[in-house]
Amino acid sequence: MKLHEFHARSLESTLILADESVLRIRRLLRDAGQRGIIRQITNSLSEVKRDELESNAEELHRMFTKFAEDFSLEPHPLDLRRVLDAELSSLWVDLQDCRPDRMKGYGQPFSPEAQKRLESTIEDLLAQIEAMRMTLLED
Repeated sequence: MKLHEFHARSLESTLILADESVLRIRRLLRDAGQRGIIRQITNSLSEVKRDELESNAEELHRMFTKFAEDFSLEPHPLDLRRVLDAELSSLWVDLQDCRPDRMKGYGQPFSPEAQKRLESTIEDLLAQIEAMRMTLLED
């Protein structure tokens, strides 16, 4: 069933988020959690429960696929280079907000030593991000 362009865009936006969520759920179940630097997700589920949830997530994915097909929602392929560049740009902005001068609004000044170290760390991280962005531009 073909929808009006505005309705289709709205459904596509929701389906993009839903699809990403199901992919994340499946990854978490497959990996039994996540070993992030700060956010660590530990597994409290039995293997039987994880298998059941994985099966349910696969069914949910099939249902979302049918939903897209039923309403003639088409995939919009994205170039990996552009997606990575957007991720790196977001990281760059987030790290800029971690600079000591930008964190003055919290009402507590940094010690000179902490300010210097944080600024240096942010500069190193930004340089690594910029190197990655330059790699993306090479061809």
